[in-house]
Amino acid sequence: MTDPEDEHYMDSNLESILAWSRKATDTEWPDEDWNWELASAEEADLILSLTSEDCPQCDFFVDCLYILVGSCVDTDGASISRAKTDDLLLEGEKSSNKNVLHWVDRSRAFLKNPEQYDRGTWGWTLDDEIWRFPDEERVAIIEEIVDAFHGVTCGEITLHEADVYDDDGSDEDAEKARSLDTENQWEDIPGEWIENCGGALSFYDPQSWRYYIPAYMIWALKYFQTSDSITADWTIYTFNYEENDPESKKFNMERFHLLDQKQSAAVCLFLRYMSQDNLRVDGRVAAEAIQKYWGQFCVVK
Repeated sequence: MTDPEDEHYMDSNLESILAWSRKATDTEWPDEDWNWELASAEEADLILSLTSEDCPQCDFFVDCLYILVGSCVDTDGASISRAKTDDLLLEGEKSSNKNVLHWVDRSRAFLKNPEQYDRGTWGWTLDDEIWRFPDEERVAIIEEIVDAFHGVTCGEITLHEADVYDDDGSDEDAEKARSLDTENQWEDIPGEWIENCGGALSFYDPQSWRYYIPAYMIWALKYFQTSDSITADWTIYTFNYEENDPESKKFNMERFHLLDQKQSAAVCLFLRYMSQDNLRVDGRVAAEAIQKYWGQFCVVK
């Protein structure tokens, strides 16, 4: 980092923070752990004020916001109180920076159920991209999915019921699990259900598959970069079939043909996006599914 012979060490005082915030985005941090040193209750308001998009170093300060929320949970409010954190989130709602608004949403979900998150990655550093607001293409695809599948009703088999069958459970166990699924529309399905029940996709009847699949696609788009769950891959696989397996093809086509033109086009957008990534999901299978069937619904721009 900064050579002390060339520039004196910049500690976390107002003058030094403001001076550094105006430097170019590729300027090295004053100290390797400066984000952790700076993220304190005393500097919280200042940090939030420096996340405005006209601040060259706004990404650094968004990173500090994540550290503050993680610290609130880690220390049970000793380092920064829950009340102060909530006030910070309320103020963050007024931001024009989409990454800050994303921080607000994610932080509230985290504070509500911190056990659902990998604590080792919550305090994300700027070397990672997972804290950023989803790119505009992903946001647009999610909107297409919501619009296309709004109003779809569930079939005979519900999510937790299908999950029991995925675990080779009995009909009696499946019937008990069914009572857990009390939502009135697929938009209300908790994300953690989708994350933990990827294998259930193989056990839905066609109508239930059509009902649940938008929730799976949206979850995959939001979390395929951050979750260790294989649900994103399961979601991709459900749109493919084995050419040399007539039963597999028949089973899947019965589902596929239930989707209307608009819904099929939304699936194609989803697969086309996922086909670009072979590191975190099986993009190859997404591309294969497009070639076999879904490509006919893709609108060429």
